[in-house]
Order: sequence, then C-alpha cells, then structure tokens
Amino acid sequence: MITKVVHGWRVGGLIAYLMGPGRAQEHVRPRVVASWDGRDAAWQPPQQGDGESGRDLGPLIRALRAPALAAGLPEHDDESKRGYVWHCSARVAGGDRVLSDAEWAEITRELLDGAGVAARDDAGGPRWVAIRHADDHIHIAVVLVRQDDCRRIWPRRDYPRLREAAQRIERRLGLTVTASADGTAARAPGRGELEKARRQGREPARVELARATRNAAVGSDGPAGFVAALRGAGYLVELRRAPSGDPLGYKVARRGDVTAAGGTVFYSGSKLAPDLSLPRLLRAWDEAAQGSDTAAPMEAARRRVDGARAAVGAARRGAGSEDADGVAHATRDVLTAMGGWSDELGAAAEVFDRAARPPRGATAAPGPSGAGLRRVARQLVQRRGMLGMSDDPGAAMVALAVGVAALLREIAAWQRERDREHQAVAAGAAADTVGRWAAGRATGPVTEGVLADHGSAARRPRIDRPVPRRSGQPRD
Repeated sequence: MITKVVHGWRVGGLIAYLMGPGRAQEHVRPRVVASWDGRDAAWQPPQQGDGESGRDLGPLIRALRAPALAAGLPEHDDESKRGYVWHCSARVAGGDRVLSDAEWAEITRELLDGAGVAARDDAGGPRWVAIRHADDHIHIAVVLVRQDDCRRIWPRRDYPRLREAAQRIERRLGLTVTASADGTAARAPGRGELEKARRQGREPARVELARATRNAAVGSDGPAGFVAALRGAGYLVELRRAPSGDPLGYKVARRGDVTAAGGTVFYSGSKLAPDLSLPRLLRAWDEAAQGSDTAAPMEAARRRVDGARAAVGAARRGAGSEDADGVAHATRDVLTAMGGWSDELGAAAEVFDRAARPPRGATAAPGPSGAGLRRVARQLVQRRGMLGMSDDPGAAMVALAVGVAALLREIAAWQRERDREHQAVAAGAAADTVGRWAAGRATGPVTEGVLADHGSAARRPRIDRPVPRRSGQPRD
C-alpha cells in the first residue's frame, strides 16, 4: 500500500475536488466511506441535481471547517508555513483484490491512529473524512485542529509512522507488502522551487546544483579545487572558514536565481544531499588520498572496479573485511565520472544515487576498495578530455562499462539479500542502463572480446530478480 501526504489550506476545495468528476472524469461514484464521528456514509452529500456537480457539499465542508474557524485559522495558501489540512492518499497494488468500503473505513482509522494524526479513542481529536472514488485507493482529508479546545495539531513523525501502519495493514489483509521508508530518497524540491522552475522553463535549482556539486566533488582532491571547479562551471560558491582558516562549510547558487527582494538563493551542501556537506566531502577526499595508482586511468579504473566487485561478493558470503555500503557509496563516484561520456550514463548515475546511500541508522565505512574507486573516478574526470570520447568508444571504455555493470549487479544482489528493496531496484536499473550502453557500442573484435572476457555482462540488460515491490506515489 502506497501512501502519500500533502498539506494544504482549503478543505472546501479539496472536498469539492474529491467528490467531483475529477480532471478527466476519472472519479467513479465518489462516496464517503468513513468519518471522524462514526457516521461514515451518513455524511455522503445529498444529490440536488444531475451529475456529481449537483451534490450539496456545504454541510460536510462546514462541519470539517468548524474547528479551524473557531481557532481563527485562515483559508489561504502561505508558502512560508505548513497548511493545517492533512491530505493522505492510500493505494493498493495493481494485483491486490478489491477492498470493500467497510475494509477501507477500517484501514482509514488504522492509518490515522498509527500515524498519530487521529487516535481511535480521542473524542476531541481532529475532524476527518475518507472519500473513495476508485477501486484501488482512497483519500483522507483531516483538519489538524482539535475539536475540544481548537488547538492546532502538529503530528510528529507521521510519515514514517504512516508507512509502518500501512505495512501492518498489508500483512493483516494479505496485500502486496511494500518496501519500508528507509530515509534514502533524494531530497525533493519544494513547491515554491517547482513553481519557479516551471515559470523559468528549466529544472529546479536544487536538482541542477546537486548534480554540479557532485561532479565538482568527484573531480577534486580538496576544497580549493572543488570551489574552482564550481566557479569554472559558472556557479556562485562561497566557502565558510573558521578563525583558524579551516573550512567549515560552503554554499552554492545558480546565477540569476534570486528572491523577490533580489537576494541570491544559496543552498548549503547538506541541503542538497547529506553526503554533499563539507565534512562528508573532506572525509571522501581524505579516503581517496590513502594510496596511489600508477597505471593509466582506464586500466586502473578497470582493476579497481573488478576488485570492488570481488569485495562486495565476499561481503555477500560473509567472508570479506570491507563494508559493502562503503563500496556502493564510492561506486557512485565512478558512475558520476562516467556520466560525462554520455547522457545515458549520466542518467544511470542519477538512478544509482539511492543505492549509494545506506538506510537510516546505517553508516558507510571506508575501505581500500572504496578509496581506489574514488581515486580513479577523480582521474577519469580530470582526464576526460584526453580519453577520446566519441561515438565509437574504444575497448577500454567498453571494458570499464562492462565491469561497472557487473559491479552494480553485485551491489543490487547484496542490497536485495538485506531486504533493501529501494536500493536494490536502483542498483539493478543502473546496471541495466550501463550494460545497454556497453552492448550498443561493442563493435569489432577487440570490444567483442572484452564482452566475452566479462561473461557478456553488458549483453544482459536485465537480471533475474523478483518483481520489485511497488514504490512511488499514488496517482489519480
């Protein structure tokens, strides 16, 4: 069961949409299946005319809105604050059975209680209603204001608690069990950022800056080179230092990205991604400095990738001394460096991003394989213009891509064995993309021999694995 929560201000507008025909007439027989006071279907708006638009929504909307009115809360958007209307959609997997209205009513109460939004035994809690207009999902609208004292409610950890409640429901009802929320999802742009990007006709600044910052970090060996690389790419960057001169942090901005008052919109590294904070980057640069590679960049990269694959394989067998999380994190650096070869490989690096982050509560320990991967990644970035990137890549490039695809598959298998479905799917998808890129460019006896030497890994764009559990967001 996939759940998604958004916050808003206008409960009347939300109810009108949910009880209406939808944007494309997709709402079929919308109806109330549960409510805060146990009346449930009795709150179904009466029909006053033809079609769904003829329903009298007034009584339901006024009842839901009453505590917010008594509390003096406004009914308008305020992007600087979180709205008090809590809107949750819950959807079952496509292959699951069709649930009855009564089952959905019980699911609603279990989700709200489990998320800490509306306890079952709290008569003075918030007012809420569950509306169903399709076989596979419902929508829950909650006004986060208590009925008894009109105080606003601020749920704590409602998102992860909601996920846990959904998994309990899945097991109880025999539904498809979805993956846990593990804290590895990328930080998404906010509503204001998305609106600004839409007006400007470009991708959100946060997304662009995270990519540019990661590219600069992979190709650098310290703060000075990192700042120079960002500035050379056309970005604004400021380094914050302690009185002693030691670097403490940095912030980066896209030129021309300003607030309404004309101030530049900066993002700190930790706001772009946890591993892009300066302390994390300093540790990664220090790790890469432990050792050296005397071979040519492509040859060294291939050796390091093969060694990392063996290290992850040993970790799967419980016989290795290296942390596979550390290897996966460093593998992203190699993919980032290869992303400069083609848009396809760049997409693979972004897909793999989630697989590189250990789940909440785990850490990625450094090791020799990870250090070697970071070194060769930096060399690949620094010598990218000397590698002869063309539409017909040489055998060395194909060999490296084949080795990376095999490493990604090993990481995917390791993640799946630990029930990390999100990371396993991300690593497998990245392996598919890299494998397709290599197979599509394997021409001539030399590159064909490279594929044969690696067990034709790049020729297998798909790997045998269970059908991934549903992950993502409900849709209408």
